[in-house]
Amino acid sequence: MIDQKWKLLRLLCQPYSLEILSMLYKEPRRFVDLSDACPNERTRTNRLRVLEEAKLIETTPMKIKKRTFVHYRLTDKGKQIFEIIMKLEEPLK
Repeated sequence: MIDQKWKLLRLLCQPYSLEILSMLYKEPRRFVDLSDACPNERTRTNRLRVLEEAKLIETTPMKIKKRTFVHYRLTDKGKQIFEIIMKLEEPLK
């Protein structure tokens, strides 16, 4: 049980993880829309995969102008985790 908690914390401490969660907290986004949060495609792919495995994000197909795109969005667990992180940040302001 403790290993799982530390595993999640290590994931959140990896570069770009929080930036991706922050962007997805605002609204669902496509892979290319997350380039501001993580400019390197390989790293972005890896982070998204690991965040999805941790059940913090999920993919959903969305149709835009007759084309279907995969959008990433936070799960309920991902929202809860990100809200806790934002609360931790408050005393630092």
